Amino acid sequence: MLVKRAVGTALSNSASGGYSTLLRDSARNLVGHADLLNGKRAVAALVAVSAVAGGALTAVTMKATPHLKTKFRSAAQDTAEGAAEAASDPVEEPGTLQGPRLRAV
Repeated sequence: MLVKRAVGTALSNSASGGYSTLLRDSARNLVGHADLLNGKRAVAALVAVSAVAGGALTAVTMKATPHLKTKFRSAAQDTAEGAAEAASDPVEEPGTLQGPRLRAV
């Protein structure tokens, strides 16, 4: 159930512990009645909008996935080729260490 009420008003507290449809202002003066609306339409509209948005997002994702896979796959291959080239380069190590040697005390 939806409640339509004027700005600056609040629902009255009922004697049974809930709310009544009486509208009161900030000084607790009675200013009118709230309109009670059927919430089924609002829920149905929300479900319809969610379904359309979800379907559109799914379609865009399905369309973009092959392009992204190709892009990331080529980037990963470039990185792997660069790492293989770096690993195949010989590393020259000095024959003898030069400079002072450090010893733990």
